[in-house]
Amino acid sequence: MEIKLIKTQKALSPTQITLADYCINPYRGCEFGCLYCYSMENKNIKNIDSASEIGVKINIEEVLRRQLRTINPKRVLLGSTTECFQYIDVKYRLSEKILKTLNEFKTPYTILTKSHLIKDYLPLISENTKNKIYFTLNSAPISLLERKAPAQEQRLETIAQIIRRNINLRIHVGPFIPYVSGLKDLLEILPSGVKEVDMELYHHKMGNYEEILKIIAKNLGKEIESKISSVYATEGAYLEFTRQLKNDLIVLKNNYRNISFFLIVPDFNMFYNKKMDYESKVR
Repeated sequence: MEIKLIKTQKALSPTQITLADYCINPYRGCEFGCLYCYSMENKNIKNIDSASEIGVKINIEEVLRRQLRTINPKRVLLGSTTECFQYIDVKYRLSEKILKTLNEFKTPYTILTKSHLIKDYLPLISENTKNKIYFTLNSAPISLLERKAPAQEQRLETIAQIIRRNINLRIHVGPFIPYVSGLKDLLEILPSGVKEVDMELYHHKMGNYEEILKIIAKNLGKEIESKISSVYATEGAYLEFTRQLKNDLIVLKNNYRNISFFLIVPDFNMFYNKKMDYESKVR
């Protein structure tokens, strides 16, 4: 893997993701190399092999500190286009520096992660009760598409530690790929104490759709590939699958009354927009 030390001009960037008004990404690219990753469409990433070339924003702490003197974010999102707690962070510890700086300025943050390495920073994250972790967990077959991501067992143990720390937590089942991802089996193995679970439907115009179909056809069969293709063939088929998915969630909700469920459905023709609703519960 090639490591490039780069200097960034800004640490805080405005974001369209409604979870926060600003985001921070300490790295460019990600070692986990998940094939479905939407970040590959990002203009700063799409021209590199994000699994073999990582940019380290070596000056991000000082830039963040400078920006926070003039910007007062309501909330900051960590990891919108990268994994803040990827393996290389063990060496550079940029995420630790960012967390300490945000804590110092009393700026609340939401973290998107699927990494067990976040467990080392739970004491820092727990300093502000407004902080929240969205932890990605998917059913086993999707591991075909996650090249170097942490194993499910590591993630489950980390989730249990987050719960023990009383840190706000949501399990993020995303992207939910039709006929590949599952929720029922995941619910059965979740550590006790999970209060929120969301499912974000995969968007076919992001994240290597054609390549994903090839891998699924090879490993899970052409019948599954055909079913997935049918969901994304037309907007009508997409919306019908969405309605079916919501009905399935309502049934599950009745069996898991201590968990709030959320269904996140991108527009058929566009992913990034402010209509993405992360807070409406399935009822």
